[in-house]
Amino acid sequence: MSPILTRTVPTGPVPICLVPAGDRCGEAATWSAAEGALYWCDVNRFLIHRLASDGSVRSWLFDEPVTALSLTDSPEGELLVALGSRLILWRWRDDRRRDHGFALASSPRARLNDGRAAPNGDFWIGSMGQNVGPGGEALDCEPGQGELFRVRPGGAVSREGAGLGISNTVCWSPDQRTFYFGDSQANCIWAYPYDPRSGEIGARRVFFAGFDRGAPDGSCVDRAGRLWNCRFGGGCIVVVEPDGAIAQVIEMPVRNITTCAFGGADLRTLYITTAAMMTHEGDRLAGSLFALRVETPGLDGFVARL
Repeated sequence: MSPILTRTVPTGPVPICLVPAGDRCGEAATWSAAEGALYWCDVNRFLIHRLASDGSVRSWLFDEPVTALSLTDSPEGELLVALGSRLILWRWRDDRRRDHGFALASSPRARLNDGRAAPNGDFWIGSMGQNVGPGGEALDCEPGQGELFRVRPGGAVSREGAGLGISNTVCWSPDQRTFYFGDSQANCIWAYPYDPRSGEIGARRVFFAGFDRGAPDGSCVDRAGRLWNCRFGGGCIVVVEPDGAIAQVIEMPVRNITTCAFGGADLRTLYITTAAMMTHEGDRLAGSLFALRVETPGLDGFVARL
């Protein structure tokens, strides 16, 4: 693994608690500009939450873990939802659910995890060893069970990686020429050459590895090309320059930071999910949804084409 480049780390902004949701494992922050709403999930309570523009929150219960979300080009306003074993399409207004067609062949030994839509409308999603029991209880994660999948419009699927621990971080650079993907167990985020027209990736290289505060969880990218990586167990978000140097470390008031997404009308609000599992009773805001204001706007989220 390559060494981490470092620069002077300025004092970061202060996050605020928006929703003390108490999520066991909050994940999948997804901003909808059309609705002025934020969606996120709780993997271990099998929930999707929706924070509306008026500040109200609604939640929906599913029959297995909810792990990733994406906006789609559906004229009916459906979200693409990754459950532990499969993908479905879901509409919040009437709670309509329908099967997408993709199912994880290695389930229940493994489950789906982090995923996002690509610039060309593909949906990329990783998997990991099963670590959620039938009642939402935490289990040990068997290493080496994770895979990386590319789901094309129309449903064709290709396997783009295997032998992974815990798949996390699925995002792209502003010029859409670099794909970022990570493995929490390996404490590594890789960068792949990406062709925005064909959707193909090239040989990976180590982008950011060995940071000693927790493990890499979800990430997002701002317009300057910096990757904002949430650190599970590390109590922080590390902001990484396109060359792999640390630009900033943002301290969080809880230990387990899971994923983040830019939102708001100007895309300068960073929404951050966290987890209450694997922490202690004194971590009273663990599992909350947080937000902080940033100087550089984020990228618009891509939409999965159906």
